[in-house]
Amino acid sequence: MPLSTYIWGDSGAGLSEHAWAHAEKTGAAWVGNEASAHISLLRNTVAEELAFPMEQRGVPQAEMQDRVAAALRLWGLEGQAEQNPATLSTGQTRRVAIAAALLARPEALVLDCPLDGLDATAVETLRRAIADFPGPVTVYDRSGSALSDDAPSHQRLLADGALEPSPAPKPSAGSVASQAATQGSAGTALLARGVVFRRGGVGPINLEVPAGQIVHLAGPNGCGKTTLFLGALGLLKYRGTLQAEGSKGWAPTQMDQAITARTVAEELAIGAGEELATAVIDFAGLGQWADTHPLDVPAAKRRIVLVAAAMVRGADMVMLDEPTVGLDTPGYGELAELLRRYVDGEYARLIGRGRPSPASPQSPASPQSPAAPTVLWTCHDARYAAQVSDQRIDMAR
Repeated sequence: MPLSTYIWGDSGAGLSEHAWAHAEKTGAAWVGNEASAHISLLRNTVAEELAFPMEQRGVPQAEMQDRVAAALRLWGLEGQAEQNPATLSTGQTRRVAIAAALLARPEALVLDCPLDGLDATAVETLRRAIADFPGPVTVYDRSGSALSDDAPSHQRLLADGALEPSPAPKPSAGSVASQAATQGSAGTALLARGVVFRRGGVGPINLEVPAGQIVHLAGPNGCGKTTLFLGALGLLKYRGTLQAEGSKGWAPTQMDQAITARTVAEELAIGAGEELATAVIDFAGLGQWADTHPLDVPAAKRRIVLVAAAMVRGADMVMLDEPTVGLDTPGYGELAELLRRYVDGEYARLIGRGRPSPASPQSPASPQSPAAPTVLWTCHDARYAAQVSDQRIDMAR
């Protein structure tokens, strides 16, 4: 049965609460937007995790094994069958969560932001799985997607909880455009030659990230993008050459686990101080939320808080791992503008560390001026990433 209904809304409209209530009312299986919350942690391997819901229903062992094997093939998880579910990438975790829900063979299905973290192959797998599902499927998300293209009915969730017919808008960078054709080389921000990580058997990695640009690090789920980031931060051991000079800022995919302070202002001041926190709040347009607990900030703005936390010290290279997760349609435009302004040196100038603005020929940059900052980021929405980025670098699995 094709996708039944696509419900979308701005961040803060209560999408997740509505999705859960709809699943409770209809008895549908529900996969929430936090895929890791669906991992039981009661089983040591992905194969066992997939079997877990069927164990609870008394499915015969031989049938369970056949269904698990088929799910591993369908979702591209055969290589992770014996891997601990807690060590999977974000996209692999979501594959397991959705696959496990489908293996329980529910009569209806509710999916909350199901594309978060999924690569293009997994998105197509999900589309086929939904098309083959025998019952009604309702998808909730903050903007349009490949799934909204398949839905005969679009409804917008309003802040008062009402639904109104309205087509879901697709993510867009707005007026921000890549500048690859006009930017010259400013050196190298990150260099990897023959890098091999013990974690996940990732490598060898060979790539060079140019400085002073927004660079999209693309690749399928599980290819090692996050591992490379952690290696560049000095948090993982590796063999080979990995050079990432200068200061670095980092924002992980998982938002809530990264929060440690009681207010947005306090969160941004960690390791930076009040003066820089105030500056980045102004730069990122977060003044409304400065005294709010970060977990009470709507998801799209909470994502911007994490991006701002990576930028607050004026890092030479900011590394953002899937920063579109949690964004609504306005948030995509806001993120694109924020990244471009940062790479253009606006924040560095704001805090007195940057080169003079290119628009000020009276104050040309000297050879001793700081190099232009770099943003290295991951994103599975290739269309949006191309709108935002100056260059794309592909990592193979």
